[in-house]
Amino acid sequence: TAATTPSTTTSNTTTPPSRTHTPDISVISAELLLAVANRVSSKNKTERRDAITGLAQIFHKHYIRKILRHVQDGGDDCDIEVILRVLHEHCSEEQIKKYKFVVEAEEKFGWIPQKVFECVYFSDATDPELRNRIYQIVDDVLLDGGLTATSRAVGLAIILHGLKKKGKENAFKWMCALFSQRSQLQRALGLYLDARVKAKGCEAGSAEAFTADAEAMEKLEVVASLSSPLVGISSSNSDSSADMSSVLKRFHTAKDKHIFRILSTIASPTHSPSARKRAFDELPKRTKGMGAVSVAWTKALARRCSMGAFVNFESIEHCIILAQESFEANDCKVSSLFLTCVKTMIAPFPALAATKESFKNLVEFLEVVRTDVTPEAKKELEEYGIVTLISDILAKSASSMPASDVGGKGNGDDEETISIYETLRSQLLRLCKNDGTPEQARNSVHALSSLVNPVSQHLSLPSRVKKEKKEFEPLLKALVAPSRLAVPDDSMASKQKSKIVSVLSAIAAVAECAPYAFNSTGEGKTPLCWGERAIDFSLNAVLLGKNTSSNLSNEEYSSDSGSESETESPAKGRRSSTARGNKAAVASSKENDKVNISVHCRMICASIEVLICHIRATIVRAKADGAKSELEAPSTEHV
Repeated sequence: TAATTPSTTTSNTTTPPSRTHTPDISVISAELLLAVANRVSSKNKTERRDAITGLAQIFHKHYIRKILRHVQDGGDDCDIEVILRVLHEHCSEEQIKKYKFVVEAEEKFGWIPQKVFECVYFSDATDPELRNRIYQIVDDVLLDGGLTATSRAVGLAIILHGLKKKGKENAFKWMCALFSQRSQLQRALGLYLDARVKAKGCEAGSAEAFTADAEAMEKLEVVASLSSPLVGISSSNSDSSADMSSVLKRFHTAKDKHIFRILSTIASPTHSPSARKRAFDELPKRTKGMGAVSVAWTKALARRCSMGAFVNFESIEHCIILAQESFEANDCKVSSLFLTCVKTMIAPFPALAATKESFKNLVEFLEVVRTDVTPEAKKELEEYGIVTLISDILAKSASSMPASDVGGKGNGDDEETISIYETLRSQLLRLCKNDGTPEQARNSVHALSSLVNPVSQHLSLPSRVKKEKKEFEPLLKALVAPSRLAVPDDSMASKQKSKIVSVLSAIAAVAECAPYAFNSTGEGKTPLCWGERAIDFSLNAVLLGKNTSSNLSNEEYSSDSGSESETESPAKGRRSSTARGNKAAVASSKENDKVNISVHCRMICASIEVLICHIRATIVRAKADGAKSELEAPSTEHV
């Protein structure tokens, strides 16, 4: 029975002609669904495909659609209170336990996405048709195109929250691997199309044209290795189109330019659903003359390359908007849920959050959480890591921004773009110099580096170095100031002590992203470059303990442990002057020892990171820029 269930789920061949309605899902037990799931491991490939397809269709129709019905009814402008209620009912463990029907539905259907992504384990070498089916299920079944963008964003949050639960980590990793392969395929296809255009631009019959054409063909072979292999071909088939090299040659020499124009529209993750639909409709017609096998391979290429309904720029844009609306509704937990979705999906597709609208919303969100919050809200922000999530997203997405969208005076951008850029820059610099955590400081430097020298903007070396120094020299000068770059004293509050770790993390990021600024000459009678001052502090003051007044021993830890401020650890309760007995003193001493040890250990690790980033970035950049580089690789003695 379990083996035939998938076929009856996806087909009506076994349904009596007199039946006019689908039986209620309640008649199918959870045990039967689990039995169907076990057939995914079957040796029969058709049975595997049918089993996972049927489960995915059941999940969509009888679970996620029902969960999202009120959000769907509200359209793209659905009230945030409706969305918050849905997410709390299905993503909050406390709320789930209150409703028996939610628990039953979760146990019966909630595991199906996990099973879908675990099927990514079957590689192209093992079962290419199943892998093609998984792409189709993820793109068109789990969250189909009939849902609004808001519904898909909420559905994405629910599914990813389920995949991150304990015991489902493997499914989450397989999902990341699937999208990583798509991202690699998109990049490879884009490189091939560029190489093909370059080859077509060369003089026909020239040596340059032959060389460029060979390079383009090599890039097409890379595309083929990341796409679907040829499937469903009989070994007795004598058609030359059945050979992969012949298929690629026919494809590469196709006369129809629209084939490559259509593919170029889906080679970027930010393409629209209409571009995907046009590729599916037009490519089979335009490649028909190449043979059935070539048509099938081209369709599979389009399927694997294009962004489906599960994740695309629309759903990510709505996740960012919903995260901001959730925060404004005083729900940081849900806000972090949406931001986690964005962070997860821009790891393989950073351009999804680099669209003008999404980036603008992220900058506005960062400004709000950094300037206009109450003390209670600030505590929640820290608890759920909202600022860290936003800074991480900005650091990754800024690297994929088009050069025309990177604001800055003199770039010809409109006033709104310049204003957004200045707002972002000021907030990122504050995170670096003032009150950011080590991770926030590091993310801020990476975001600034991407904004100053975006990947899409091909500048000459002198221009790039000039922009780099202009942006990072003032920042580095501020970071190495004695007021910031100093070993913390035990008499300082724990929050003040931790600032040195953030400063060193920011310096390490500058050394990695801006080696020219890091090695630029400083000021004064005995000019050390700003980077040398940071190296001197990291090596001599922190690691070797030279010339420091705060080089603490174990005795000093214990002797100064009672000098902490009473307001430093409010979570432990307020201590009165009459509650200073032996037990309280011992407990306080142990707690302060932990804080001191933690800060000093992290400071040592951050100092080592500064030295490593400096050596690595200097060597790599000096070799990459060649003879024109001002940098000199560090000598063996220096290292």
